[in-house]
Amino acid sequence: MANLHKLTVQEAMNASGAGGVWTVNSAATHASTAEAHTIHVDVSGAGQLGIYSAGDIYIKFSANAGEDIETDDDLTLIGSTLVFITVPRGLGSTIYFNHLGKSAACEVRIVEV
Repeated sequence: MANLHKLTVQEAMNASGAGGVWTVNSAATHASTAEAHTIHVDVSGAGQLGIYSAGDIYIKFSANAGEDIETDDDLTLIGSTLVFITVPRGLGSTIYFNHLGKSAACEVRIVEV
């Protein structure tokens, strides 16, 4: 996980600036598109996430692991693209990245920076 205390203000806040530690999470595969099958990943120590998904996914950040995706409300990332997203610090000390595939058997890879 990223140690944000070792970075300058510019490095910690700039999405395209120098990053912290490169931590690779295990790939997750969505077996179902039901909202109750949302995958919750604790990203509290990261400043940014590098996300690659084989298919389209719904995403959101939350302060607890129990918040499932709401397919009517949450954002969508287009599949087969690499995206870097800044982790929102305003949620508190514990932050979860929640994702759900829009189609079954969608593999998602996440790197914490």
